[in-house]
Order: sequence, then structure tokens, then C-alpha cells
Amino acid sequence: MSVAPLHPLHLDPTGRYAVLAGVTYLASAPLQAKDGRCVLYLTEAVQPEHVYKFIGPLPDGGALQHGALYVARLGDAGHGRWLPLVPARQGFLLWDAQLNVADVLARPADAARRAGASRIDALFCVQARADGGQLLLCDRAGAALVWREALGDAASLSFAWQGAALCSDTPAAVLSPDRSRHDTQPVAG
Repeated sequence: MSVAPLHPLHLDPTGRYAVLAGVTYLASAPLQAKDGRCVLYLTEAVQPEHVYKFIGPLPDGGALQHGALYVARLGDAGHGRWLPLVPARQGFLLWDAQLNVADVLARPADAARRAGASRIDALFCVQARADGGQLLLCDRAGAALVWREALGDAASLSFAWQGAALCSDTPAAVLSPDRSRHDTQPVAG
């Protein structure tokens, strides 16, 4: 049985956009995980709703573009998890047996909702930070959401998160999978 590449990721020359299976994403600058893997934070280029993480293979494990796709779920008390959407290798089970990899990659927002990911109710982009990432709203200055990866490792599958008030009377809002609102709290420092 031959192993074919599952989902190649292509970065445009500017590094601002990534294309995965024909879907365009806004991309963060690449980070390097403690084990040497490349990590990118992504969001949909058209109508952003979710924060994704693409983790490439080990440096000796194949081309950079072949890796795993995850989506963020912002849990209670500032704890979050990266939910797997697409496996890094063949043979891993998907979280929904009714879907295949092609379905997930063709409609990532639908797959993210089915997986239980958090939906961000604003127009935003993502940026990498040394210890994780941040979400920037397109119509406001400053970070609206900041996350720090567990153990300071970009490839971690759990993280801590904080949100900041956007202005004195309009807090940022994150919609959980059950569509309830989480009003965010100011980020210290």
C-alpha cells in the first residue's frame, strides 16, 4: 500500500496566505516547535470564524507542507484545546466517521463546527507570538485574544487563553460551540 501525501500546504511568497486543498487561509508567521516541527496559525481568508493550527512533520519526516490540521476550542477558565481535524498520517481515525479528509479540507468551517470548535464572532486575523499566538480584530487596535501554548511548545495540543476588552463599553465575544457567549476579560500587562 503506497502512502500518498494527504494534504499539502502551500504558502504564498508574501507568507500572508496559505492554501490547503484549494482553501485559502490567512497565515501567521511560522513558529518552530521544540521538536523542530513547523507550526502555523491560520484562519479562513473569507468570513473568518475559527482559529486553526497546522503542524508540519518532524524535520526528517517529509516535506514541510504535509502535516496535521487542528482547530481551537476555548474552554472555561481560560483553558483551551486544539481539536484534530485532519490526521498527520493515514490510519488515524477522524473524529467523525461520516466525513473523509477531502470533506474536511474542502469545508473546514463546517468541519470545525462539527468537531466542537469555538467560533469567533468578529472579523479577525491571527499572529504568532514566541509563546503562542494572538487574535487581532480588523476594526480595533490591540490583541482581542491571546493564547499561550502549554509548556511553551508551539506543537502542544492545549493552551491557556485570555481575552481583552475592545473598548470600555464593547467587550470582545467568543461564541462557544453551543452558541453561548463568553465575554472576555482584560489581558494583564
